[in-house]
Amino acid sequence: MPVHQDVLDAIKVAIVVVDTEFAIRYMNNTAEDFCGGSLEHFRDQKIGSLFEGQEVTEEALQQCFDAYETYTLRQVQLKVIATNQHTVANIAVSPIRGQRLVFEIEPFDRVMFMNKEDQMRNAQLASRQLVRGMAHEIKNPLGSIRGAAQLLRKDLETSEQTDYTDLIIGEVDRLKTLVDRMLGPNHTPCFEAVNIHEVIEKVLRIVSSEMKSNWELERDYDPSMPGVFGDFDHLTQALLNIIQNANDATQDETSPRLVIRTGIEHQFTIGTTRHPMVARIQIEDNGIGIPQEIQDQIFFPLVTGKASGTGLGLAITHTIIGMHSGLIMCTSERGLTTFVIYLPLAVEGKGGPRTL
Repeated sequence: MPVHQDVLDAIKVAIVVVDTEFAIRYMNNTAEDFCGGSLEHFRDQKIGSLFEGQEVTEEALQQCFDAYETYTLRQVQLKVIATNQHTVANIAVSPIRGQRLVFEIEPFDRVMFMNKEDQMRNAQLASRQLVRGMAHEIKNPLGSIRGAAQLLRKDLETSEQTDYTDLIIGEVDRLKTLVDRMLGPNHTPCFEAVNIHEVIEKVLRIVSSEMKSNWELERDYDPSMPGVFGDFDHLTQALLNIIQNANDATQDETSPRLVIRTGIEHQFTIGTTRHPMVARIQIEDNGIGIPQEIQDQIFFPLVTGKASGTGLGLAITHTIIGMHSGLIMCTSERGLTTFVIYLPLAVEGKGGPRTL
């Protein structure tokens, strides 16, 4: 493979090259992902077969050739024809020696996504440090209270009196368990190649007894996907929290539905690391959705939209995904809540644990 092709495939911006007839001659990996098809499929087709946009016309493109200057569009509305998806993108079209046009397409929502990711990561890091400090300050007096209650119990004579000390000891233990859960997984992860589909199937077996009999489950797995670099038990807990929430959110639906999709994303950046490929795990439900006012906070401890919830499940999930050098995002509205997890693949031979 020529060096320049390696470079183009490593670029996160979608690159499409067309000739003077606006027929497609080249697409990098990012463009193939964006347009929903391979270069072999689209080769020799007109640029209009990839996407539609009111400002991307053959007349405007011809001006690039005639004037020999770059044509730039900001936040243009596009419809990707192969996937029937609508998106907003920044586009730059540049002529090359009067024989080719190079399209540089960067989805605007990807720019917003990266900014939101940075903001969320910084906020969650600060929150996690705060929780650790609080946990330390809380557990010390809890230990003292428990010890004092045990000593007091020895001096009491009646069962009615010891009932009160037992209540104190029980509540202290409950609070200690709550604090431990706030701190996340209580054992060091063992990283190895993990088949994420085996993790998903184990989680589905665990929750199957809680699901309604008319629950509709759709699996859309990529069987060719390599293993992810992770800890099987920790990933099981992370996905279990999401799928249990989906089950709770659809309890009042007449036709509850869960969709789990897996696939590969090319040239994906998580934090400051660019990965050639990452695994994508997408979980969708048709439940009541997450209240709008807490959607930006759902991965923080003690934030919940459920009356009986502790607000720890998603916080623990976020911690686990962070330990795996991964990324988790969520969008939600009534009838469609989607969690998307990105994890480095084991084939990279790197990407080990990271603590948030």
